[in-house]
Amino acid sequence: MKRGNRSAVAGSLLLLLSGLLPGAALAQDPLEGELERPAAQIDDWGLAITPYAWFAAQSTDVGGQAIRQSFNDLASIANVGFQSRVLARWRWVLFAADWTYSDMETNQDIGRIQVDQQVNQHILDMKLGGKVYDSRTEAQDRGIGIWVAAGARYWDSKVDLLLTREPILPGDPVQDTVSTGQAWWDPVLGLTLHFPVTPVVSFLVRATGGGLGIGNASSYLWDAEFGALFRVSRRLMISAGYRQFKHDRTDGEGEDEVEQTVSVVGPAIGLSIGIF
Repeated sequence: MKRGNRSAVAGSLLLLLSGLLPGAALAQDPLEGELERPAAQIDDWGLAITPYAWFAAQSTDVGGQAIRQSFNDLASIANVGFQSRVLARWRWVLFAADWTYSDMETNQDIGRIQVDQQVNQHILDMKLGGKVYDSRTEAQDRGIGIWVAAGARYWDSKVDLLLTREPILPGDPVQDTVSTGQAWWDPVLGLTLHFPVTPVVSFLVRATGGGLGIGNASSYLWDAEFGALFRVSRRLMISAGYRQFKHDRTDGEGEDEVEQTVSVVGPAIGLSIGIF
C-alpha cells in the first residue's frame, strides 16, 4: 500500500474522538461551584473532571480522494474510545488538559489484497490561561465572563497494517506487515465566553486556532463550539452543544508529499464533576 493511502486512512481516523477538544482542547471552562458563588467566596484552588462524548461525522480530502464517514461509520470500527478533560485553577490562573484515546480496527479488500488495519491514537491538549474579564452578577442571571489561554495540542497515531495477497494461480496467500504513524505538536490559542441566564442555565462559546505551519505543526486548525450548561448540583453540571473542527496539514516531501484536510462536526455532551 502506498504511503499516501496509509496517511489518508490514518488521517481520516485520527479525529474519531477528538474533542470537545474544547472538550478536547479549547479554552478553559469555569470550574464547578464557581458559577454560582461570588468571587469573594471562591477558594484559591479548584479542580473539575469532565468525561464527554462527541457524536461527530467526518470528512477527509487527501491526495485527490474524498472520504466521508458518519458517526455510525466511525463508531463501528472503534474497539475502545475514551475522552476526558481536567481543569485546575489556582486563583485566577487555569490549567486545562484534555485527553482522547481510541483503538480502532478496519478490514478492506482492494482487488486481490485484503487490508487489516489497527489504529491506536492519543490526542492530548494542554493550555494555561486565565480570566481576563467578568461582568457576571452574583445572582448569575446576566453579564459575561471571558477566559483566554495558550498551549499546545499533541497528536500521536500508530497504524499497523496486515496485507494478505491472494495469488493469481492456486497457492497459499502471501502476507506482509507494515507499521507507520504520525506524531506532531500544534501550538494553539483559545478563547471562552460564558453567559449566565439563571443560576441553573447558562451558555458557553468556545473558539481556538493554531498550527500555522510552525515546525511540524499543521498548516492551520480551528475549533468552534456553542454549548448550554445545566447545573444539577453544586458539584455536577451537564453540558450539551454543537461543535465543528477543521485542520489542514502536509506530510512527506516530493513524490511522497500528501496533503490532507479533515473536518469534523456534530453534537457533544459531557458531565462535569467538581472535585473541590
